[in-house]
Amino acid sequence: METQSFWEATIAKRSEYPSLEGNIEVDVAIIGGGITGITTAQRLVAAGKKVAVLDARRIGGGTTGWSSGNLYVPVSPYYQNIKTNRDTQTIQTIAQARSAALDFIELQASSKNIDCHFSRRPWYYYTYEDKMVSKIEKEVDALREAGLQVELVDEVPPLHKSNIKKAARMDGQARFHPLKYVLGMAENIAAQGAQLYEYTTVYDYKEEEDHCIVKTTNGSVKASYVVVATHLPIGIHTVHTVAGPYRSYAVAVKLRGEYPDAYFWHNDGIHKTITTHGSESKDLDILMVVGNHHKTGQASEQEYQHYFKELEDYARKTFDVASVEYRWSAQHYRSGDGVPYIGQTNIGAAGLPTIGSKRTYMATSYDADGLTYGTVAGIHISEQILGKENPEWVEAFNPKRIASLATVKEFIKENANVAVQYIKGNPFTADVSEFKEIQKGEGKTIKVNGEKLAAYRDEKDQLHVCSAICPHLLCAVNWNNAEKTWDCPCHGSRFMIDGTVIEGPAIHNLEKKDIQAKQ
Repeated sequence: METQSFWEATIAKRSEYPSLEGNIEVDVAIIGGGITGITTAQRLVAAGKKVAVLDARRIGGGTTGWSSGNLYVPVSPYYQNIKTNRDTQTIQTIAQARSAALDFIELQASSKNIDCHFSRRPWYYYTYEDKMVSKIEKEVDALREAGLQVELVDEVPPLHKSNIKKAARMDGQARFHPLKYVLGMAENIAAQGAQLYEYTTVYDYKEEEDHCIVKTTNGSVKASYVVVATHLPIGIHTVHTVAGPYRSYAVAVKLRGEYPDAYFWHNDGIHKTITTHGSESKDLDILMVVGNHHKTGQASEQEYQHYFKELEDYARKTFDVASVEYRWSAQHYRSGDGVPYIGQTNIGAAGLPTIGSKRTYMATSYDADGLTYGTVAGIHISEQILGKENPEWVEAFNPKRIASLATVKEFIKENANVAVQYIKGNPFTADVSEFKEIQKGEGKTIKVNGEKLAAYRDEKDQLHVCSAICPHLLCAVNWNNAEKTWDCPCHGSRFMIDGTVIEGPAIHNLEKKDIQAKQ
């Protein structure tokens, strides 16, 4: 199965940025060139700061370019649950922050003439099941308590009106082309003097008494502050004990009829999100169905295929589908209490406390909602660096709350799950015993001389073999046959067939193995 995001497929051209060669000095070094890093950079550059953005691959080419393009104030962990985990003040702050993020994106797209098809539209949350009615009513109560305008309605056009048991509606949400937006923002800040570097892998960062040092493959950056905007902090970090890695899936289809201009959250147990994207010329009109979350690296070959097929079947059942155009998935992380960890951290890259740390910032655990929360993070972190922090935002998103009581249950669950994955992936087990058992297009683990290897045979009958042990914390990787990647079931690191790291927390690639004589 070929997977490609709609956003990557509809980028005609993109600016290229150099790799870092040598040593530089800036005010702020930002690790990660997605929406979080670029938003942070934009705010700091506008304030006169000298900024460097370092991305291991392409600007916007990570989760931002493989997201949903959805922008809304409601959250899928649900305000009612966050209130239970935290308090009323927290949900009010989240609502205010997310509303500010939508306004910020709209302003940037307009003022900088970024052709990212930003458009406001309503949001609907509905169910066909009697047992789910109370949950929707409770969420409406929580949204109102958070200070948001939301109403209960009987119809959700153009869906099956007569079957809907209960629905909520909120106006003023939005959609856009996230990759066009981030690339447009990147070009803008580069023109103002920001230094953007692609294919620049960071393998260490540390805080000294009066500055920070970021080390990359071919150079280093000395900075007053470091922002770790890598979706999940690279290296070893205490946040990994509570931030669970998940994959979610998307299919994009062409319709024969009209495209509904709204968001639809269908609460049927797997939380499907339906939305449409396009442009004024209608050349990019597409309908997307998103859902089916599961732990990264923890699915069978049959399940990977099923996740896409279920969303496609749902689209065909609900709309007049002419064709399925794109299929893709993306990574997200969940926090212990449903609220991201954004702000100043006192934990270094090696997972060790940096006593009195005041120069390192992080942003992670957005759930499946990185576009809005990534913008919140960019606003919040830049304000903290500039000395203009909002105390309520600091309290709501504080990364130092990782050890709070609200996260204890999630801590136990995540670490028990990781322990099980270590046991399942022990070096004494493997998928096959001989290379000849691996068919074209298949990836399998195999044990050779006591070492567990990850082997993929391509369509030209060439084997690609590397260590099956993730260099992050030595968990064994599993094969993802839908996307042809090796995924770590412990902390979510993912690798290409040749072992190249796609996304962390792993910094290093899977070690390549030469098995020419054993094929």
